[in-house]
Amino acid sequence: MELKWLEDLLALLEEKSITRAAERRHVTQPAYSRRVKQIEDWLGVELVNRATKPVNIRPIGLAMEADVRDLVNRFYALRNKAHENQNKITFIAQHTLSVSRIPQIIRDINALSPKTSFRVMPANNNGCQNLFLKEGGLLLCYQNSNQPINFTQASIAKIKLGNDYLLPVVSRELAIKMGPIKAGMRLPILMYPKGGFLAECLAQMCLPRVFRDYRVELVCESAFSASLKEKVLGSMGIAWLAKDLIQTELENGALISLEDLLGSVMLDVLLFCKEDEANDQVTNAFNMIGSF
Repeated sequence: MELKWLEDLLALLEEKSITRAAERRHVTQPAYSRRVKQIEDWLGVELVNRATKPVNIRPIGLAMEADVRDLVNRFYALRNKAHENQNKITFIAQHTLSVSRIPQIIRDINALSPKTSFRVMPANNNGCQNLFLKEGGLLLCYQNSNQPINFTQASIAKIKLGNDYLLPVVSRELAIKMGPIKAGMRLPILMYPKGGFLAECLAQMCLPRVFRDYRVELVCESAFSASLKEKVLGSMGIAWLAKDLIQTELENGALISLEDLLGSVMLDVLLFCKEDEANDQVTNAFNMIGSF
């Protein structure tokens, strides 16, 4: 059974006429009638009642229409999916980096390779690493000196794309309302959930000092930096956010850094590729990004 047989059969079932189906399939009526007979022989049933003039479709054939249409659509969907996967680059990225870095990376690749398509799969740090090992593609994630990423597979290549910084920031309005920050004063804090990568970075490098010098009030927790950013802009409290994510707001004064008072965390931005499994497009993208 070939796909064109299914398309011939679908044309017959939809048109309810050998003449119209032959026209639709751009063949002569005798040639199309021979095709229909081949399909009937393969199925082992008669679909057409040839005793009538004009011939008509038997009920057993009419009952097959929806299933045949579904089969044809699934064949084409499978072909499209295979084509998409061949020309698609998958990025697995930590949530923050999927917002702060991935858009510019995609723009840079498209500038050199306009027909490239992409899939972005955001996850937390551990989830990213597990997805990368399972799905392949390219992994974009943070690393901290206290939490290094060490894959044991020799085939996994790594590029350092630079650094980012977790900066404690407050909205301009809340900074004015709070006044000068002094030891012992209450600080409304927006935080990442305990156990997450960013929360652990802060727990090791910034929070001990903050808890020692100030009265901390936890206002809200969220695993998503973009969510915390909106809450900071809404003057709900202070949060440590990736500098790449808030560069515009720092420059226009909407957010004010409290780094000198509360400390910051330096993060490495790393890109990984499984060279033994990557297709040419993924490998080329990996090398391209490393050259930007």
